[in-house]
Amino acid sequence: MNKPSSTITAATLAGMGATLFWELFMQFNFIGPVRPALIAGSVTFIVALVGYLKKENVLPLK
Repeated sequence: MNKPSSTITAATLAGMGATLFWELFMQFNFIGPVRPALIAGSVTFIVALVGYLKKENVLPLK
C-alpha cells in the first residue's frame, strides 16, 4: 500500500503536462512576457512529479 492514490496523481500529472505543453506552445508562438500560467504550471508539474516518484516507507498493519 505504497501509493493508494496513484491513479488520481497520474491523472493530475497528465492534466498538468497538457497544460504545461500548451503554455510552452503559447509562449514560444507569441514572444512576449512570461505568462503566469506557465510559471504556475511548471512549478505544480515538477512538485507533483517529485511527489509521485518519491518512495514512501509505510508501516505494515498489525
